[in-house]
Amino acid sequence: MKTAFKNITLNLAIILGLINNVLNAQFDIQSLNDSIVEYKAAEPQKALEYGFLALDSFKNEQVMSLEFVNTNYYLGEVYFYIEEYKTSFEYLSKSLEFYDLLKPNQRRNKNVIKPPWVLTIMGSVYFQKKDYVNAERYYNEALDNFKLFDSNYNDEKYFGIKTSLLNLSQVKRAQGDLKSAKDLLDQMSETVKKFIDKPLDNLQVYVAYMELFIFSGNEKMVLESFDNIKSTYESLLKLGSSNLELKLNLSNANRLYADFLQSKGEVKESLEYLLYAKELAEEIPNELPKVNLAISNTFFSLGMYNNAKDLIQENLYASEITQSQKLNNFKLLEKIYVNEGSNSDLLKVKDSIIFYNEAPLKNQEEFEFNTLENLILVSEKQDDLNKSRLRTNRIILVSILSSSILILVLISFKFNFDLQKEKNARLNLEKDKIKEELKLKKRELFSKINFISQRNEYLKKIREQIGSEDTNQNKIKAEIKNITNSEKAYEEFDKMFSQVYPKFYKRLNSAAKLSQTDIRLASYIKMNHTNNEISRISGISLRTVESQRYRLSKKLKLTNGQDLNSFILNI
Repeated sequence: MKTAFKNITLNLAIILGLINNVLNAQFDIQSLNDSIVEYKAAEPQKALEYGFLALDSFKNEQVMSLEFVNTNYYLGEVYFYIEEYKTSFEYLSKSLEFYDLLKPNQRRNKNVIKPPWVLTIMGSVYFQKKDYVNAERYYNEALDNFKLFDSNYNDEKYFGIKTSLLNLSQVKRAQGDLKSAKDLLDQMSETVKKFIDKPLDNLQVYVAYMELFIFSGNEKMVLESFDNIKSTYESLLKLGSSNLELKLNLSNANRLYADFLQSKGEVKESLEYLLYAKELAEEIPNELPKVNLAISNTFFSLGMYNNAKDLIQENLYASEITQSQKLNNFKLLEKIYVNEGSNSDLLKVKDSIIFYNEAPLKNQEEFEFNTLENLILVSEKQDDLNKSRLRTNRIILVSILSSSILILVLISFKFNFDLQKEKNARLNLEKDKIKEELKLKKRELFSKINFISQRNEYLKKIREQIGSEDTNQNKIKAEIKNITNSEKAYEEFDKMFSQVYPKFYKRLNSAAKLSQTDIRLASYIKMNHTNNEISRISGISLRTVESQRYRLSKKLKLTNGQDLNSFILNI
């Protein structure tokens, strides 16, 4: 309760603060960008609010600026941290696009072709999607651009090269090329050694080596790396270093070592290192849910179910937890209730798992992400064409500047062109808004179908498992059947379907006089569901679905050669 009240109070304070800032115009886009950077790790939602304010403030600007390029990059970075990879990629792509529009004197470093930090996060998006070929391509491009930094940016150049080598090593490790992965870590280590004023980075190097040795199963080197991490940490503490990055590296090292012990069957021994990892991560909100889940899994393995449930509840109330992390916590809770034989609690958790299960949405997001990539490639080709056209236009313009009459014509043409361009831009914005709203409704529709299907299937299994002799069990079966056949979820589906396909029901009813069952069957066919999927969604047998299809074909007066699916999809 205290945590919930604290979150509500914090959110209210954020909203009031943002409103106050807008009303009093206290922040320009640079100040808002600074706020995004300040809150992006600790309070990502607050960072997003500042980012949206920065985008709004740019509407009044007349020319493209580096600050606006950075705003899109920071938003892409925040969305990456909260695992919204498609949205992250969209903002990062915009950042690259706007960077190309900057004049050379507007860029922070005139030697850099593309902003390498943007390329780094884009590579990380591909890495999370296990597309290692594209991840490596972006990481290498980032490394090439970091090397172009001049002497005014030595610290950033060093940090960027170090980060790129680490990222490339992780790609090689994921691909199973352990030799190349170690060679890249060796290059990273040599880079760090050149900067003696960066002792904290030695810790990061040792953690990277430790992770590689765990992956390769080299126990001796794992222990040696872990000892180096602990001694380096103690040395830095004696030198007066104490910051979140230092604690984060040691926390990660302890979590890795705990995983290593568990792989050897030493589960109980690993708990000590996980608890210490949590102690180190207490001030790092985004890290806590990961550590808590690791500890909860360990408690589960040791049969300490109550301890595991307490930590899961702590995780689920955390404002920094991502949707995928929530799903993993609910799945662990499901295992605990199965082992405890708690059927009533198990049913509630099943509903939560169904709600947070993103399988259909992930498929749609993957499709949208691939579409976005293709659009970016098309956009790049279009930019090349536009540049070519621009050069041609310049030549033509030079040839006609001798005539004052043509100059006046060109000025008039330019004015009309800009006016039409502005109209087209507004029209495109409206189209994009409509498309986004339609995408959202389609997502909600698919989510509702998935919820109905999984709920009915799960309840059907429970009903089949319950015996038929006991009176109370028969009552439970009847109640479950009522839930399965409940019209409420279907009514919500019908409402969402009408919003996505507003003219479908009207056109269908004009073709024949149909029952509610006929209309709902046609809706499922319109969404491209198979007979098996319709059976699962409706909670009826496959044979019943086939009978309903036959009756619907008759009512629609389809001939023997006409396909029901094709007819409905063309409505």
